[in-house]
Amino acid sequence: MLVNQINLTSELSIPKGNFDFIIEATHNEQLYLGCLNAEKELMINYDECLINLRRALEMLGIELEKWSRAERDGVSSADALRSIFIDLKRYKSHGDARKERRRVSKKNFYIRHVVDFEKKDHEDFTRQKIKEFIEDYASSYPYEYSDEKKRINSLKSVAYDLYNRCSSPLKEKGSGTKTDCVNLVRLFHRLLCMLNYVQEPYDFELTPMGDYYPIPFDCYDQLSFVRGNNMKIYVSEDGGNYYIFKRKDTEYLDILDQNVYRDRLAALGRMEGEWNILDTITGYGDHPVLEIGTNDYRRSVFPFMGRPRALTPSLVKKLAHEGLREEAVRSILRLFSALHRTQPAIAHTRLTPECIYVCMNSGIPMPYVVDFENERVLNSTNGILSKGMLDDYFNSMDLQKFLAPEVRNSPTLRPWNTEAADVYSLGKIIRYIYEEDEKKVSSYVEKLIVKDPDERPGVAEAARTFSNEVVSFEPTVTIGLDVLIDFRLLVFSMFKGFEDHYINDSITIGRMYSSNGSDIKLDSPIASRTHGRFLKNDHGFEYIDMLSTNGTFINGVLYGAQRNGRTDPKPLKAGDILKIDHPEFKKPHRNAIYMFVLNPSDHEMRQHEIEIFEGMDILIGRDRGDICLTNNRVSKRHGRFVVKKGVLFIQDLNSTNGIFLNGKRVNKPTALNETDCVRIEDYIFIYFEGKIYYYSE
Repeated sequence: MLVNQINLTSELSIPKGNFDFIIEATHNEQLYLGCLNAEKELMINYDECLINLRRALEMLGIELEKWSRAERDGVSSADALRSIFIDLKRYKSHGDARKERRRVSKKNFYIRHVVDFEKKDHEDFTRQKIKEFIEDYASSYPYEYSDEKKRINSLKSVAYDLYNRCSSPLKEKGSGTKTDCVNLVRLFHRLLCMLNYVQEPYDFELTPMGDYYPIPFDCYDQLSFVRGNNMKIYVSEDGGNYYIFKRKDTEYLDILDQNVYRDRLAALGRMEGEWNILDTITGYGDHPVLEIGTNDYRRSVFPFMGRPRALTPSLVKKLAHEGLREEAVRSILRLFSALHRTQPAIAHTRLTPECIYVCMNSGIPMPYVVDFENERVLNSTNGILSKGMLDDYFNSMDLQKFLAPEVRNSPTLRPWNTEAADVYSLGKIIRYIYEEDEKKVSSYVEKLIVKDPDERPGVAEAARTFSNEVVSFEPTVTIGLDVLIDFRLLVFSMFKGFEDHYINDSITIGRMYSSNGSDIKLDSPIASRTHGRFLKNDHGFEYIDMLSTNGTFINGVLYGAQRNGRTDPKPLKAGDILKIDHPEFKKPHRNAIYMFVLNPSDHEMRQHEIEIFEGMDILIGRDRGDICLTNNRVSKRHGRFVVKKGVLFIQDLNSTNGIFLNGKRVNKPTALNETDCVRIEDYIFIYFEGKIYYYSE
């Protein structure tokens, strides 16, 4: 990869900043990096910006001196550069030891060659450019008549003044200012263009900030991006990470209308709220919202999981072709359900397809919602609308159909139900996503876009209805009917036995503890560092696999994108069995983890084990038997374990509440295989390597 290019796709690359022509003109990477670093610090650290700019000035002098010596002395550029480095050091002449040769200054190289350039016999065009540049510089830094030494009337005076202004932070820390940075970087760019005979204006909007590089607007169409107001998309140096930058407008506080400023901060707050909970509701990973810039120029940085793509018709067709359309819709509904569950709820109310970006992660579409201010202002200085302005106008009109009627009819007043407004927009967007297959969702969408907001379902209900009525999935086995407010999570592994956890809030499970990692540690090499999450919401608990390597089996159904399992959240009920095992093993792995969702218990419990033998007959009951269980829902003679011809059987003795083998009720004596799980109310029995392990009083 060229030092001045970022490869966005296999066919599309963009330059890093405004000084990319330096590489083609001089092939001097040090000079280029000096310019680039000055640009990167332009709105972050004023002193560092000017210091890097001075280094670039010195490197420019060395570059010009190198080619001058190579031509004058008839040597290679490498030999000329070697002689320059010798002259930059102070040393004694071999010819006369009494004479000491003074060290050459990098500044002198720079000044001298700018003066030499000015003295050349240029064509009229170049002379005009030099004159315009001097006038531009003088207007940016007008001199005082009392000090004729600072008068800017030649390239030589410009060269001295430019160097001195860039040296100010080295003399006095904090002396750099925003005005100096913007002007000096821009003027230095013009000077470099003249010295290299490059006609290229400086574009302030293309200035990189920190380690982020802006994607030019002319690349947006090729990347399926949408250009939003007060927002720009950036990319990392390796082209792998994408960010949204949104200005906070701190520098315009004095001139901005306070209502406008408050609305913009509210939009930022909504985005920050969404980004902060993305990892919680979806397992996407960390989404830190950063803030960069100087005190008077702040930007919030929002990182995407991957390359974002706007919800354009081409992306909609791609999702349908790859069988990911339903998954995309479910992800969008799941995201909005979580946003409206927060306190206070994060509502959008002006939702359109242009407000949704989709990133692909492990083949799964992951949505992001951004606030674009759909109504675009048409600024025309001469009263004539250009084609681009007309396109924006009609596009804005077309987007209005996605807004709820109450929002369209009262754009400035906000008496409407924000959740109902979002549900209406989601219904329109779902119809837009299904496009030619609209009939599949027509009855569902009609419920979401009714005119009366009070008759629309909530977002959470809309999400459940979509999963239950529109998309057909393999049914899972669930036991118990009540909503889980809290529960016991009984974890079993061969090496640690049973571990009992009381769960009353959202928690994460995984192989490693960390500040952003697991709350419950699973000691197994086949569990991922952050494997899954039990998420509490208004409807109880649900489990989300967090892109784990081996996925999670829930009642025998595999969840996890990495193994092509289901990716929707699984609502949990008492009796659910979760297992972490290698999906490709025919037999359970010795390191497999079993987890059981059980009702809370007031009894003190511990682990027991029974070694099986031929002819064994063990009675299980509440008041009598070899295994006594104190729960009053256990019958007096509930069931028994029997061994016949080396095979272990479980039998239900006509109990009231039954016995469940691997989540299904048994009605007759049933043989057990290795790692089979038997549940009697809130008690778990596991058959493993000739023993029955169970957890009870």
